[in-house]
Amino acid sequence: MFTVVNGLPEDILGILISGKTTKEDYDQLNPLLEKHKMEHGTIKFYVEIDELQYTAKAMWEDFKDGLHYWRDIKFVALVTDKGWLEKTMEVFGAIIPGMKVKGFDLNERQEALNWLKTQKE
Repeated sequence: MFTVVNGLPEDILGILISGKTTKEDYDQLNPLLEKHKMEHGTIKFYVEIDELQYTAKAMWEDFKDGLHYWRDIKFVALVTDKGWLEKTMEVFGAIIPGMKVKGFDLNERQEALNWLKTQKE
């Protein structure tokens, strides 16, 4: 399930991922990504993962969205207690032109937001 993180700076889009993630979650996320892109030109994305359980359809939607928005998502702060996921996403960010991904532990939420706030194109 995706939950929008409220109270963030206007130019940062934040979501919390917890429990089972489905295609319907992406159906709700896509309009938010599109709106953010239209309002800000690019996307600074705060993603906090509490629990990760993807359905097969959700994995496909994640892949499709990644392809669709790879030029628009410029900065990703990934907050999780899953070190393997942090490292995987950092490597993924390193191979995507123009995208920076940085992983943070759950107790580093504020550091993640501070990092996003300082990022400029």
